[in-house]
Amino acid sequence: MHPLGVWTAGALIGLRTLRKEPVLGLKRLALPVSYWRSREFAYAWRQLPLPPGARVLDVGSPKDLAVMLARHRGYEVVATDILSEAISLSRRYAHAQGMEGQAPGRVHSEVQDGRALTYADSSFDAAYSVSVLEHIPDRGDVTAIRELIRVVRPGGVVVVTVPYDREYRETFVQGPVYERKPIGSEPVFFERHYDRATLAERLLGSESAAVVDLSVWGEGDIRMESLLNGLGPIGIPLSPLQAFFSTLSLRQVDPDGRSRAHPMAAFFTLRRR
Repeated sequence: MHPLGVWTAGALIGLRTLRKEPVLGLKRLALPVSYWRSREFAYAWRQLPLPPGARVLDVGSPKDLAVMLARHRGYEVVATDILSEAISLSRRYAHAQGMEGQAPGRVHSEVQDGRALTYADSSFDAAYSVSVLEHIPDRGDVTAIRELIRVVRPGGVVVVTVPYDREYRETFVQGPVYERKPIGSEPVFFERHYDRATLAERLLGSESAAVVDLSVWGEGDIRMESLLNGLGPIGIPLSPLQAFFSTLSLRQVDPDGRSRAHPMAAFFTLRRR
């Protein structure tokens, strides 16, 4: 699927949600898919060429992709998140479209911690996690990738996207982040940006899986993401067009940033041995 195909699928989610959940439907139509998600979802779509009826696990990703895969590919998607409010929202979207349940073409949503999934080994044909592992503190990302590999069958794939930069860095913020609350005045871990070495050491080095695809994505001279973010409220009318800007600006780049293009995200696929 092309990023603009993802945009179309996102707009259809909005239209199909309108009757039962008009506020949610309007929100999705206002932003069918965001700047980075259009590329990330398109990548996951390409890397999950499974037959209809396949059982697929989502760990923490934006739940739009679960609905797209269930509706357009006929997968049975189990959409998980550590936050109960995210699961509640996922169920509302699925229910509004008549897609909630445990069957092919349906989405079942439940609370899970990606570091300790309750599913048995080899429970799924494939799994994916879009822009999630970077937010898990300490060595939680390492534990989560092991869990993702564990729960897919031998030969099944795990598709992941994470932020990437020339040098590894971590970001901390004041105030609560996801399920974590600050202790006193201490900042709370928000996310990490991987570089070549930390990506290999933390996420790609499992003996239980082989790397079958790896690409680094970013922007060229025009930093569209920064421009869009810098517009603030006046940029809201451009929200429905974010996927179009993504198509124009995001491209595969040199992971070490030797060219003028700036590396910003790593997309990779592992196959369980």
